Amino acid sequence: MFRFVKLSVRSTFLFLTTAMVSPLLGADPPAKVSVLLIDGQNNHKWKETTPVIKQSLEACGRFLVDVATAPDKGADMATFSPDFSSYDVVVSNYNGQPWSEATSLAFEQFVASGKGFVSIHAADNSFSKWDAYNRMIGLGGWGGRNETNGPYVRWKEDLKRFTRDESPGPGGSHGKRVPFAVVVRDADHSITRGLPGTFMQTADELYAKLRGPALNMHVLATGFSAPKTGGSGEHEPLLMTVQYGDGRVFHTTLGHDVDAMQGVAFQVTLQRGTEWAATGDVTLPAVDAATLTADVAAERDPGTVIAPATASELIPDLSGNDWETLFNGKDLSGWTQKNGTATYRAEDDSIVGKTAEGSPNSFLCTDRVYSDFELTFEVMGDAGLNSGVQIRSLSKPDVQNGRVHGPQVEIEPSPGESGYIYSEATGRRWITTERPIDDALINGQWNRYIIRARGDRLQTWINGRPIADIRDAESSREGFIGLQVHSVPKDSTPMQVRWKDIRIRPL
Repeated sequence: MFRFVKLSVRSTFLFLTTAMVSPLLGADPPAKVSVLLIDGQNNHKWKETTPVIKQSLEACGRFLVDVATAPDKGADMATFSPDFSSYDVVVSNYNGQPWSEATSLAFEQFVASGKGFVSIHAADNSFSKWDAYNRMIGLGGWGGRNETNGPYVRWKEDLKRFTRDESPGPGGSHGKRVPFAVVVRDADHSITRGLPGTFMQTADELYAKLRGPALNMHVLATGFSAPKTGGSGEHEPLLMTVQYGDGRVFHTTLGHDVDAMQGVAFQVTLQRGTEWAATGDVTLPAVDAATLTADVAAERDPGTVIAPATASELIPDLSGNDWETLFNGKDLSGWTQKNGTATYRAEDDSIVGKTAEGSPNSFLCTDRVYSDFELTFEVMGDAGLNSGVQIRSLSKPDVQNGRVHGPQVEIEPSPGESGYIYSEATGRRWITTERPIDDALINGQWNRYIIRARGDRLQTWINGRPIADIRDAESSREGFIGLQVHSVPKDSTPMQVRWKDIRIRPL
């Protein structure tokens, strides 16, 4: 049984556009993204959903939306000739008759030249005979689509990868409208970075058995089409990006009707996907698990305008040339081991820490000390191995014979307390007293950590997901960075943890 959450303005995440942030940073606000929203024919209730799409986009303050309505079915389609070139991105809520040859060609040239296109729900049913359009959307349904149009693309949980199924069969199906989980398969893409790994969409049609060329296509998130509700039994693509020429396409299968568009999952991913299609980047802020919930389907009025966030609430931007590399990818220059007999080595652009039987906790520490900073790295550890990264930590001869002590950002397999902050060897134990998230780290793969330490405030993110945000007045405001290999009992099988892309940005 699924519950539904109605989000108030207070409980909803804070929208932040570049235009909103820039006064805080002293930069000129950029122009808003110009959007052309196309409707006019659809087997869905476009007259009801177009206003909701427009509201959802404009509510976050990043977009200005115009609407172009095609003629009714059976009318002269030659009269439909929008000036695509006046816009940054075209959003389609259209599923109907073919456009004229001139309009179709103009649209192809618009996207291929470097502009953006967003396909919403039944827009991927359109134009089954239009080759360029099918390449733009990657996958489509209905309209006579079958194996001649391309493969089914599914995530296979046992293989942990996507597969292309060329077997015969029709394109397009869906089961009953029910809530379902959106599972992020690429947490490092601009659209999904900063979103929880799993979140619920309110009752919607979960499209299945879509077929198409699937060229230059990247699936960001999937949903399980459950057989018990009439589904395919497969993990089907929900959110996709496609490169078409120099242009960017965002394809979402979410958004069947007005009720489905009340889902925060639909609204957030539409906003982020549209900004990326238009600009190639996403400046909208991270969205926490209290807003995009994993156990309930959160809803809100699409027109809700949310107050801007402050710069300190943003996840740090990993782009730019002001990040300093802490590991050269070749050797351990700039690092010194403290405590323990675990071993550390440079291998394949990674620092590899290996446990030593009976050793106490070991730490590979930077020779430099840091005070206020942002730190990022990727980490992957063996199952069963606890680890962590020390920040602003100390090792003094007169304190426990040089025992490393100070704040440690936890790394441990899920379910666990990864991302929360422990006070290593001080007796204080957990600095983060409340630790509700236990699935932020994805076992068996690289996980992106981001840490911000400014004054007494410590913030952490894993795979773009906010984890800890605390005040710590007792710990040192300056110290080294340390990579921990935890102690293991005697007779333990050796285990390893790897770190790569370790960078810091002093504040």
